[in-house]
Amino acid sequence: MVVAACSSSDDTATQTTVAGTSDDTTPPTEVPDTLPPVDFSTDPFTLGVASGDPSTESVIIWTRLAPDPLNGGGLSDTEYSVRWELARDADFTDVMAEGDAIASPRHGHSVHAEVSPPTNETIYYRFRVGDFASPVGITRLAPDSSSIEPVRIATASCQNYTDGYYTAYDDMVKQSPDLIVFLGDYIYEGGMGEPGTVRENNSEEPKDLVAYRNRYALYKSDPLLQAAHATCPWVVTWDDHEVENNYAGFVPQDAADAEGHAARRAAAYQAWWEHMPVRMTAPIDGQLSIYRRISWGGLVNMLVLDGRQYRDDQACADAVLKVEPACPEASLPERSMLGSEQEQWVANNIASDAVWSVLANQTVMSDIRLGDAILNYDQWDGYSPSRDRVLESTTAAENLIVLTGDIHLAGVGQLTTSSDPSTSRGVEFVTTSITSDANIDASLEALLVSLPNIIDAEVSHRGYTLHTVTATDWTAQYRIVDDARVDGSAVSTWKTFAVTAGTPTVTAV
Repeated sequence: MVVAACSSSDDTATQTTVAGTSDDTTPPTEVPDTLPPVDFSTDPFTLGVASGDPSTESVIIWTRLAPDPLNGGGLSDTEYSVRWELARDADFTDVMAEGDAIASPRHGHSVHAEVSPPTNETIYYRFRVGDFASPVGITRLAPDSSSIEPVRIATASCQNYTDGYYTAYDDMVKQSPDLIVFLGDYIYEGGMGEPGTVRENNSEEPKDLVAYRNRYALYKSDPLLQAAHATCPWVVTWDDHEVENNYAGFVPQDAADAEGHAARRAAAYQAWWEHMPVRMTAPIDGQLSIYRRISWGGLVNMLVLDGRQYRDDQACADAVLKVEPACPEASLPERSMLGSEQEQWVANNIASDAVWSVLANQTVMSDIRLGDAILNYDQWDGYSPSRDRVLESTTAAENLIVLTGDIHLAGVGQLTTSSDPSTSRGVEFVTTSITSDANIDASLEALLVSLPNIIDAEVSHRGYTLHTVTATDWTAQYRIVDDARVDGSAVSTWKTFAVTAGTPTVTAV
């Protein structure tokens, strides 16, 4: 639970925040006065700062104390009091609110502070402990439902550290988005890296909490990723590589790893929570509910999905690119990508008064089956009855947009159901990877574009997508890096696509 009390006046407000308690029933507890004095000899803010999950009343600000980040953090089994500050200027001459939070060893000395600034203007924030101050971050609250001011949303996914440099984030910061939506695969669980990789990991494959913490620390030590986190609030979901490739619920990719998979998944979920600026309590008994609703004024009603924790195992032995009829298991109606509870949650929450109804989603939802053949059973094609139920539940929603990552290519698709394949229910924008190598050979690009539900695709470059959303149009600009394996490579626009409100079609502009 996170407890915050803030004055509604323009005067400086003092808040007391308790971050990272175990459940919502824990009574409010002020930061104790008995914590030991802090005397760090080196900077503990090596992993930067971040903010996320903004609402009209509060936003989460994050940091983690880690003077030795790649070796468990480098702190003893001690709680520390961390001061946070909000200001109207980057020099903090006009502080509007401040308070204290606990950095607990139980949560890797991470801090998730829910803060309620008395303004909806640009907010600067930082943390202080001992003689050290963190880098400064920028955040803001979400506008209320009466606002239809345009919003710029960057989508990103798949940032394998060993495959390239985070040049896309450098360009993203220059574009000044209002919100960054990360669609999964924040870390990769691989080993040190094959010969010839651009950068090496810091360990063999992580399987326990300390190893996952160290892997997140490696990624978050990158200055370009830190800068992107500091530039605006993020909304984050996960996919598979935060645990291991293509796991499904409690089923690992390799059946031989079944015995230890639940414990490994619990450690991975814990480390993910510790390192993300998310509005949720810490995992309980290895479970962490991350699907949630994010609203942005009267423009966007976004449902953030979890397509990993509750899904049935992939059908047909999780075959990929086998052009043959799908096995009968794939069409069983009881199989689900989201689980029945989350499917019902989507049906109950997708309709709203907002102009745009959005699903922030991990895997490709557009139907790209080749007749009876399924090219990738890990995507929604492998769960087509579940996809049909989700899309049919969005009938009452206005202007459906699906934002997707996972597949390491840039693509635009239209969404259809099995019972009505000629009618578009909405538009899917698939963002390419930040660094992760291509999953589809360039020679197959023409085949992909020829599929009925694919508007266009580009498989050869890494990058991100910048969405400009207004009350009349949704515009997606695909920004691609010339070569992510070259530090500082040039970034340009591949193509831009637009959807006009009231129409389920997309056009190149």
